[in-house]
Formats: sequence, C-alpha cells, structure tokens
Amino acid sequence: MKRPLLHLFYKEWIKTRWAFLGMLLLGIATMLYIFTAVENKITLQGAKTILLRILYDEPPVIYYASFRYIPLLTAIAVGISQYVPEITQKRIRLTLHLPIGNHTLIAGMAGFGLVLLTLGNLLYTGLFLYYNVRLFPAEITRPVMISLTPWLLSSYIAYNFIAMIAMEPGKWRKVAYSVIAWYILQFFLVGDRPHGAFGASIPVLVLMTILSSGGVLYTSQRFYKGER
Repeated sequence: MKRPLLHLFYKEWIKTRWAFLGMLLLGIATMLYIFTAVENKITLQGAKTILLRILYDEPPVIYYASFRYIPLLTAIAVGISQYVPEITQKRIRLTLHLPIGNHTLIAGMAGFGLVLLTLGNLLYTGLFLYYNVRLFPAEITRPVMISLTPWLLSSYIAYNFIAMIAMEPGKWRKVAYSVIAWYILQFFLVGDRPHGAFGASIPVLVLMTILSSGGVLYTSQRFYKGER
C-alpha cells in the first residue's frame, strides 16, 4: 500500500512543483515588497506616525493588503496544475488503475495538494511574523494575524472547489459550484475592515473550510459513476 501511495505523491509533485514553487517565489517577493515599503515609510515619516495611522485611521491603513490574494492564487495554481490535465486529457483513468481504493486515491491527491498549501501558508505566516514583530509591537501583530487568517483559509476553499469542479461530470453542476465558490470566497477576502475584526468569525470560516473538503469526495464519487 505504501509504494503505490508514494508513487501517487511523486506523480502529484511532478505535476504541481513548478506552479507551487513559482507561487512561493511570488509570495516571498510580495512579503519583501510589503515590509520594504513599511520600512521606507517609517524612515520618511517616523515610527510613531505610522503606528498611529495603522491604529486609528479611518479607513484603516492595511499595509499588508498586497498579500490578500497570494494564498488564493497559490491554491488556483496548484489546483489547476493538479486536476485540470488529469480530467481534460483523461489521465485520471490511468491513475484509477493504481492498486489503491478510489476513495483513498482521491483523498491522497487532495491531501497532497492541501499539504502543499499548508507548507506555503506556514512559510508566508513565518515570514510575515518575522518582519512584523521586528517593526511593530504585539498590539498590532495579534489583530493583524487575525485579519490574515481568512485570506490563508481562502486557499483551501479555492483548492477544494477547483477539485470539485474538475471532477464533476455534470456541466450545470460545474457552473453551480463555480458560482457557490465565488460567493463563499467573498466572506474570506474582505480587506477593508479594522485589524482583527474577524476574530469571532474564524470558527465559522474554519468549519466552512472543513465542509468544502468533504465536497471533493462527493464529486469524485459522482465522477466514478459518470452521473450527470
């Protein structure tokens, strides 16, 4: 059982590596851009002025706004590179002949993609904390991390819906899933609220993310059966 799974993971890595690594480079570059701009403003305007603007300006100064779509774009790049060629070029039919149960196989594919996204999100979070703690006190870092959390979670929502749309055999269901995904992502990608404003909503967003993972297995079952 272990060898087929290792073969599956290697195949998934071959498909997704350049998309994933390319998005990591973009994410790292975005982080460097954000904090280079912050340091320049501190040098020109003074740390106290920047701190007061971040805390009290209306609308709030979202100095990390450039990062909003990076986790989402990472998920789109990984999801498309992983699933779209499998479906459009009928490769998944060959994959299904591996000596692994179909549910285990799809769970392995989806799990591999989710692990990649988690590694990317951990890297982004680590870099952000490293620079943010150097420049700002904890009173800013804590609420800012709360604001970043929905953006990070949006990557899992996007990835799960890409997998669902790719494997769904029914044309109109594909359209319905696309519309649902677009509306759900609006809850995760709000960027003009005060820092930490979504603290009470995080458990609900996490639950929505978990439920979207179950949808991948549901559409994969429909794919096996060829349902319309």
